[in-house]
Amino acid sequence: MADILSMEQLAPVKNGAATSEAATEAPRYSRSGDMLKAKMSYMVKGAGYVGNGNQALSDPTQVLTKAHQATISLREETNRGFTAKQNVVKGLNSQFLGQFGNLKTALTAPSVNESLQQIVQAIGNPDLTRSFTAGNLGIGTVSGLVPFDLLAPSRLIYPMYTVFRNKLPRPAGQGTSRIERVFTGISGTQTGGQGVVDISIPELVQSNGSLANTSWPLNLPSAGSQTEVQLNVPYRFFGLTESLSWLAQFAGQGFEDISALANLILLQEMMLGEEYQMIAGTATVLATPGTPTATVRTAGSNETAFNTTITAVKVAATNYYGSTAVSAASTTFAVASGQVVDVTFPAMPSGGQSWNIYGYNGTNYYLLATGVGGTKYTLQGFSTLPATVTPPASDTGTGTGTRMEGIIPVLTGKSAGNAIYPSNWQGGYVNSSVGQHLNYNVLYTALQALWDGAPGAGNNPGAFRADPAEIVGEGGDIMRLSNDVISQGAATNYRLFLDQPDVSGVRVGAAVSEFQNPITRSVLKLVVHPWLTQGTAMLMSYQLPQTWTNIANAWEMTMVQDYVSIAWPVIDATFRYSIFMYGALVSHAPQYSGILQGLQVSDTTPFS
Repeated sequence: MADILSMEQLAPVKNGAATSEAATEAPRYSRSGDMLKAKMSYMVKGAGYVGNGNQALSDPTQVLTKAHQATISLREETNRGFTAKQNVVKGLNSQFLGQFGNLKTALTAPSVNESLQQIVQAIGNPDLTRSFTAGNLGIGTVSGLVPFDLLAPSRLIYPMYTVFRNKLPRPAGQGTSRIERVFTGISGTQTGGQGVVDISIPELVQSNGSLANTSWPLNLPSAGSQTEVQLNVPYRFFGLTESLSWLAQFAGQGFEDISALANLILLQEMMLGEEYQMIAGTATVLATPGTPTATVRTAGSNETAFNTTITAVKVAATNYYGSTAVSAASTTFAVASGQVVDVTFPAMPSGGQSWNIYGYNGTNYYLLATGVGGTKYTLQGFSTLPATVTPPASDTGTGTGTRMEGIIPVLTGKSAGNAIYPSNWQGGYVNSSVGQHLNYNVLYTALQALWDGAPGAGNNPGAFRADPAEIVGEGGDIMRLSNDVISQGAATNYRLFLDQPDVSGVRVGAAVSEFQNPITRSVLKLVVHPWLTQGTAMLMSYQLPQTWTNIANAWEMTMVQDYVSIAWPVIDATFRYSIFMYGALVSHAPQYSGILQGLQVSDTTPFS
């Protein structure tokens, strides 16, 4: 190798420098061979370092001789690799080839020249001609005779939505946690345990109306009281890595920059990971749920009988990251012909998102339903049971100390129980068992509770005069709210907008995009979150209605170190890239937001 390559050629170059130089010089030559000969004299100077040499070759005769020899050798080996590839491959280390499957396939597959020779030889053989099919031609492979119509660059057709990450501010932080003191109530606010204040007092001077006979200080009015708590939200460390082999990067030259593609995908994966943390991350595991109930009844006309041998059910609460241990089993039941089973869930553990249902037949367990968001679910069908499973006996990862506290755990009060937020630091309205689909009455109840708050309720810093800006929910839940508007027709007042293009035709379908708060008259935007599980909706306030709070945003993603990308030093035949960040979601005032859980897909049987 030293006879061919110089140390200058082996030295690292800046990204794109070698490619740019080659592109600039290429027009100077009419053939690639001429360019190769012109450059070969520079490439062989490294032979001067062979043995005990300490400098590149400088004698013109030596350089010219070695350049000529290297050019001939390179041409010979290139031709041999093209015309006798199998012999060349036999000389390679089999263990090396075994580590790179794609490389081995490419090297051992017949070349175009060899394929042509095989076809010519087969023309005179009737048996071979009769089996001359598209598969033998290698249609769709690099060894075939048809064009290989591969489009560049790669098509990226996966969804990439980060609703909260794009919306919430990202102020700078420092240290290891965000610490702040918060007054949740003062005399007269009716929040934070504070009630109505009485400021009426008697006259200050009371001893015979004379200052001379009055002891000091004077009889001053009583003092006001305040409720203060401290937040200490720890910052969390997040990271993700992608890697690619040298061979992948080299093979992609002229088609796509695989390294750039890997970094793009890494960034997208990191952003999606942050979105999930912002929604449901929590440092502690979810509580094991209570016991479900099961009711057997006759199947309706729109139901299929639960034709199985299941005699009891257990449930487990889940979030994005795992499942709780299963609950205790329901009371045993027997399902007769033509019957179904309605399962009623216990209260959703704080921070949970959905339910898994496990059936038991006295011997084995079966996973009968997953991702259920309501409070009831009808088991029907199942003429053939799925594969047996082992229900989780312990938590499978719903919480871990490296995660930050997301919106759902904060609003449901889960984060207030793990020493990160103070007691009762939660949403101003929390309903974990709605039991209906998302409708007018459900929203009216929530909005009124957020406005009225919980005056005098101990030390509960509940909402008071809250006015949310958005309703964020799963697509199906938002759709069912829209269906309510359309189905009620004249019974519900709403505005209908017609654009000029709509005049000449009729556009079928309608969707509700805004919901007016009947108390404050403000308008809430309806937002569909593509990753939110069915059954949960949040009424979000992003700014507080008061101007003197010193809180610019109710929710912030505070970052000590925002996204930083690292290209690791190369230590083997792999390029590695990582993205890191250090920060946490901080909820300055969750009391001005609310959460609805247990939203049904159907309010009537079958529950689903």
